Amino acid sequence: MKVRTLLTASVALISSPALAGPDAEVRFTEFGVAHVLATTIKGAGKGYGWAFARDNLCANVEQAVRLAGERSRHFDPAATYVDLFAGGAISNADSDAAHLFLLPDAKVKRLKASSSSDMRDLVAGFVEGFNRHATALALPGEDCRSQPWFRPLREDDVYRLMLHIPLLETSAALVREMAAAAPPAGKQAVILPDTKFALSNVKKVMLGGSNAAAFGKEGVSGGVGGFSFANPHYTWKGTARLHIMHLSVPGKINVFGGTASGLPFPMMGFNDAAGWGITHTTDRRATVYEINVDQADPTRYLVDGKSEPMRAVPIEVVTSKGIIRRTFWETRYGPVIAGQMLPWTPERVYAFADPERENLRFGEQFLALAKAQSVRAISVALKKHHGSPWSNVTAADRSGEAYYSNLSVAGNVTDAQLDRCLVTGPARALMDIADVTVLNGSLAGCGWTIDKRARQPGIIPAANRPETFQSDFTFNSNDSHWLPSFDTNRRLTGFPKVIGPENTARGERSRIAITYAREIMAGPDKGVTPQNWEEKFYSARNLTADLILDDVVSDCRANPSVKVAGFGDVNLRAPCEVLAAWDRKDGTTSRSSALFRVFLEQLDHVPMTGFALTPKYWRVPFDPARPVETPRGFVSDAATRTALATAAYKLNSAELAIDAPLGDVQFVERNGKKLPISGSRYAYHLIRFANPEKGKAFTDALTGDSYIHAVSLLPSGPKGRFLLTYSQSSNPQSPHFADMTELYSAGRWADVRFSEADIGAAQVGETHSIK
Repeated sequence: MKVRTLLTASVALISSPALAGPDAEVRFTEFGVAHVLATTIKGAGKGYGWAFARDNLCANVEQAVRLAGERSRHFDPAATYVDLFAGGAISNADSDAAHLFLLPDAKVKRLKASSSSDMRDLVAGFVEGFNRHATALALPGEDCRSQPWFRPLREDDVYRLMLHIPLLETSAALVREMAAAAPPAGKQAVILPDTKFALSNVKKVMLGGSNAAAFGKEGVSGGVGGFSFANPHYTWKGTARLHIMHLSVPGKINVFGGTASGLPFPMMGFNDAAGWGITHTTDRRATVYEINVDQADPTRYLVDGKSEPMRAVPIEVVTSKGIIRRTFWETRYGPVIAGQMLPWTPERVYAFADPERENLRFGEQFLALAKAQSVRAISVALKKHHGSPWSNVTAADRSGEAYYSNLSVAGNVTDAQLDRCLVTGPARALMDIADVTVLNGSLAGCGWTIDKRARQPGIIPAANRPETFQSDFTFNSNDSHWLPSFDTNRRLTGFPKVIGPENTARGERSRIAITYAREIMAGPDKGVTPQNWEEKFYSARNLTADLILDDVVSDCRANPSVKVAGFGDVNLRAPCEVLAAWDRKDGTTSRSSALFRVFLEQLDHVPMTGFALTPKYWRVPFDPARPVETPRGFVSDAATRTALATAAYKLNSAELAIDAPLGDVQFVERNGKKLPISGSRYAYHLIRFANPEKGKAFTDALTGDSYIHAVSLLPSGPKGRFLLTYSQSSNPQSPHFADMTELYSAGRWADVRFSEADIGAAQVGETHSIK
């Protein structure tokens, strides 16, 4: 191994005095993964900031400009762009106003002041490193440098991003509604935003699925150590993409993981002793309040019959055409929102209460997880900061202990308040599609309950939230806390209803996760390994097909035609027989997988789960005593036969064969190269594509598998596999724009390079010294 001036070859977490030399060394291994070795936290931030900018310079600066409310300075303020999380087009002026309202300089300053010295150093270093590349010679494809909006990154941009990410499924989904809210006597937006669509859309993005699993010593092959699997299903597009880092500062931190673009700390990953994954929770964390308006003044509202004034919050947006002024309206609960189903009228107004607006602990929470050396330390860190915004945490450590918890942030709505305060009008429908409660804000007792034990006023305290430690297996796949393992004696019950349902059917991914764990622990390896878990993952088994397809095929053979309005009698023989011949997997060679996917889309689903059919379809109903085996079977009727006919029609209309191998009709193109993609939008190996246009296949990947690690946590250190499905760089001219995507297409993960020996053996190119 070559000698370096920065540090000795060992990077074990031991005390080490500061050594002369560069602030950081950056070494790259396959697929553009940067391994940053530094003597200080600030140096680690600097090395990672430099490496990250080389992958995502343009996308990150554009994100910083948007969150700072500066788009209208460079673009037509009336022009629109599509905000994926807000569910539609928003004008630059409205976007700027909403972000200036939600992420004001005063809050950014407060976050920075409350941050630890390690966080301040990490952010300062990250910005220095990022700007070091931003002011150096351009790499191919960095055309944004000539754009008027291009500028250096600021520390405030990173802190603002830390405030923004917790809002992704709450306030960030309603920026159009906040901007549209105006007193009924004033000028309302010509077309109010579709709040129902916005909230359901962000639900699809965030609940698009995530898997995490952890095995303790009784569940790992060989019975030594633990195993961590992380598989969040983030968006494949935009600035919410993930990026991989490896930061090493002897005596301080040594962590490998994935994070949201622009953050200098991992949100999921592993260190030399513990690993963790995150999954979206079932909490109804935010609240929409329906409030009676004071008839004398539409900017006042009634609580227990007493009139209260709204607080007007004026915002000035600097634009290329002068100053544009907007006013936001605050109630005791939160800002007023206005949408098609939530209009501000002389009788009624709606306010949005979001606990994430005061979650200033998000960054410190995940930095603490990155440093934790055991699952017990992870539990302590989660309770100390209570800043995980919308995530379960599933973890394992090298001592052989596994862990699951939902210690996320949510408004403290008690069961009694749910009984007393739920509204009965149209707004109640929002609860079927989003993580919100809809309560009567004109009753004073319907505000969030204050518990002195809570880390933040108005949230459910950590003491009232679920967690469990296991020695064999625990997991989460977006269902609630109720079933954290396959042991029916270790269920988690008795928690507030707003945290999630108990004694209810589980989604497909939860059921297949338990099935995979059981099969592996009973298999030839007698426990999990990175290799056998990878094999299970890419086996692409479609559990829903296993549960219902026999009945579907039996029915369509017995009833080979169905009368469809506008089409008359439709013959079902062809789709019936191709489904009968399907291998019930979502592999690239599996025929009819796309037909089954579109068929399921025509059926009714249970809200708030990754995927589960409504009870009316199940021949054998759900039994809480057998949550993996039930429900099962399928009840067919004319409507389900019409669904099959519709699925075949939709594929035929898109000029796609109903029995085509999945890889022929589901793929991405990268620089002119077609990459077949396995998986489906309902399975454990999950990928969601937009519906195809005529003459085109499923080629627009929206959300799904993103960062992945499958790591054995051993006394000798972590060993395992990892991937970032859409690759490290968003720059099409980067060599790392599609390299890991090609690996994903081939059904493989990459070897983790964590130890100094492994990094040295796999290093690609020179070592970069960052001063």
